[in-house]
Amino acid sequence: MTELSQRLQALTPEQRKRLSENLRRRDARAAAPATEATAGPALLPDRQSLYFFASADAHEARDYYPLVLEAAALADRAGLHAIWLPERHFVDFGGFSPNPAVLGAAVAATTTRLGIRAGSVAAPLQHPARISEDWALVDNLSGGRVGISFASGWHPDDFVLAREDFADRREVTARTMEQVRAHWRGEAVCYPTTAGGEAEVRIQPRPVQVELPVWLTAAGNPATFESAGRAGYGIMTALLGQTLKGLRENIARYRAAWREAGHAGDGDVVVMVHAHVSDRPDLEEFLRPAMHSYLRSFRSQTTAADQDEEVLLESAYLDFLHGPSLLGTPAKARAVLAELREAGADEVGHLIDFGLPAADVVAALPQLLALSDSKDQDGAEAPQGARI
Repeated sequence: MTELSQRLQALTPEQRKRLSENLRRRDARAAAPATEATAGPALLPDRQSLYFFASADAHEARDYYPLVLEAAALADRAGLHAIWLPERHFVDFGGFSPNPAVLGAAVAATTTRLGIRAGSVAAPLQHPARISEDWALVDNLSGGRVGISFASGWHPDDFVLAREDFADRREVTARTMEQVRAHWRGEAVCYPTTAGGEAEVRIQPRPVQVELPVWLTAAGNPATFESAGRAGYGIMTALLGQTLKGLRENIARYRAAWREAGHAGDGDVVVMVHAHVSDRPDLEEFLRPAMHSYLRSFRSQTTAADQDEEVLLESAYLDFLHGPSLLGTPAKARAVLAELREAGADEVGHLIDFGLPAADVVAALPQLLALSDSKDQDGAEAPQGARI
């Protein structure tokens, strides 16, 4: 008897009903006629990248960092656009990356073309001059390949590191982004000193890029999308926590705010999606333990486990597997990429480190990398106004 069979036998009638409803929805999606085969070659997002956000309970640290560097090297050789690295503190979820600039420096030293992105820097937890110094160093190591997405932070416990109150985090993030951009351009920024005065600060080393590519990280709050559009920033978001329909509506809000503010171009949207592309027939069973563990770790940040925990995890997993994720065959992945482009995504960040053994992650990368079109992988300039 499999572990899943044992769990299913233990479900209450209500839990079984909820899972059955989810399975019926899944079967209906699977039975829907495929349109991509008759519609000609699907247009994919202009850029594809790798995204890392592992839970620290899934790997040993000494095994995890070699995985990141090996995957980055493969992506670099394949011509992918960038690699995204998070900042997280004090919890398993994302806990391998307390400072993306440190890991980004290692990637810079072992790649030649791949963009190196912070996805994201928790702006209220750090001094803007220090953010600027760290990433200017990585910009020099990489020959000008750095970009930063900024986040306001959301977990109160993280703010033991903070310079500012948790309640002010959004205002602090907006101010920090502009201070970092000013530092990047070589401008002096004034900060209070402990002696009661102010100091004019210019950072060293000077970065390679004249302007820093910037994004604002959004979990799905429409106001954040609109704020990024008004300010002229890119937006970095994910399908974890919002539906494809919700994503499409939020991107439309972002573009409208961008245009109303008078910015050139249409802005820039990066979407993180779970990815493991494979033709193996047992893929559902193969991915289940890792995805259950990943989703459990994600939920544990905000939600205590309850009696419906396992059925909720299975329901969420099936939604990922059969919905808009890159978990599945190459044909399914291409269809989802086309949906994401239609929704307005300029770039897709493939989240590949959700708990599978490192060897399995690397073994599946060739099929994922083969999905990439060559449109923006040849060093072509990004659209004007996108600030990427």
